[in-house]
Amino acid sequence: MTPQARLFAVFGFETTHDAIRAEQVLEDASIEVTLIPTPKSLGTLCGLAARIPLEHEGGASEALEAARVAVRARIEIEDRTGA
Repeated sequence: MTPQARLFAVFGFETTHDAIRAEQVLEDASIEVTLIPTPKSLGTLCGLAARIPLEHEGGASEALEAARVAVRARIEIEDRTGA
């Protein structure tokens, strides 16, 4: 299977606890999420970031806000997936 490039939103968090909590909240909301090392362009945060398909960013933001998980930074990236 050839990797394909996709656009993702990446959310950065202040603490590792917030990143892990975000992963759980997003999974519970049936939003595809992958924890990745924090990209350098997000600055000095906890070291983990949540990568979400760009088309699900709105729902992800709403779910995180409802769960009171604070997103400290956000970027868009193009990444390769096996799908």
